Amino acid sequence: MVNKLFSHWILHVRFFIIICLLVACTPPKATVPTQIETLDPMQVFEQKLESMRKAYNIPGMSVAVLKEQQIVFNKGFGYTDIENQIPATENTPYNIASLTKPFGATILMSLVEEGQLNLDDAMADILKETYFQYGDHNAHGYADLCKKVRKLAWLYGSLLWDYRCHTEKILVRHHLTHTSQGMPGESYKYNGFLFTFLSKVAEKSSGKAFDELLVEKIIAPLEMTRTVPSINEELRNQTLTQRAKYYRIGTFGGFVQSKYPVRLSTSAGMVSTVIDLAKFDVAMDRDMIISKESKETMYTPTISTSGKILPYGLGWFVQEYKGIKMVWHYGHAPKAYSSLILKIPEKELTMILLANSDGASRGFNLGKGNVLNSPFASLFINQFNGMKTTQQ
Repeated sequence: MVNKLFSHWILHVRFFIIICLLVACTPPKATVPTQIETLDPMQVFEQKLESMRKAYNIPGMSVAVLKEQQIVFNKGFGYTDIENQIPATENTPYNIASLTKPFGATILMSLVEEGQLNLDDAMADILKETYFQYGDHNAHGYADLCKKVRKLAWLYGSLLWDYRCHTEKILVRHHLTHTSQGMPGESYKYNGFLFTFLSKVAEKSSGKAFDELLVEKIIAPLEMTRTVPSINEELRNQTLTQRAKYYRIGTFGGFVQSKYPVRLSTSAGMVSTVIDLAKFDVAMDRDMIISKESKETMYTPTISTSGKILPYGLGWFVQEYKGIKMVWHYGHAPKAYSSLILKIPEKELTMILLANSDGASRGFNLGKGNVLNSPFASLFINQFNGMKTTQQ
């Protein structure tokens, strides 16, 4: 009996030893991290921009973001020159298309402050002796232009269609707010061609060429050394030599070089970089060029003659999203280049984007006045302002 009990005890001891050995040899479980590692927000923004650049057929693109008047992000993406594999950088000069309009409007507001111009002056009074020429057509004075405007409208289509200067009194303000077509002041219709008339207004009011005014009032004081018009001929030549080539999609796919000749005016024609445009943005925020009151007037949406709020102020688009004011402008040269500047004044946030194809504007219908149609704008708003938009 004792031997039998002893044998059972031996078996239990052996079983216990085996269990202990098995437990000792089992590897420990991997430690579960308490916090998931996340990418830096700037890295996320950069990666999404690069993805979007490719998705929207942009060979080269430069982007800057400002927070509280300081550049917090600036980078080039892709190539400014595909053939020679020259990468885009924050210092790459681009044709900025209609981002020229905020500059033109700022010049006009400075002339208002100096008492040389009134926005409620009639175009007919200011330009009564101005010579106009468009291709093979010309007009000797504004009155002569208005006599020919219906004939010219057949040539220029919607650019001059329903411009009733032969029957209605059109003011400087109407051109500046894109309300000069139809009954003046009644409705908004974005029209870059009619906005160019404001160059002649600036020149007649000041007695100086528009490019002189840009350099004197903005470009030289802010030391915008990679911008055309330029401070001097040497900087001009350097900027134009280094300017991004612009591209369109070829018939059989791929990028081919494009052409888009344009003359400098209040509407378009400037060349600049995101860094130089950031200098202009900071100067506007600090009221260095025009007064705070003039700036706020520019940033206020136009009210139509019937009391409707329109999407454009004086040289800037203005809209609200979730109670936050956004001030912005876009540029679009079809099959050539595109641009965007978006300001959220309350948050002291700005994004500037320049591209060497039309991919940053094509298909977004931004002329209607809704910047949220741009996926680039929505990315910026989502990433930096913390407000989710419908675009992702």
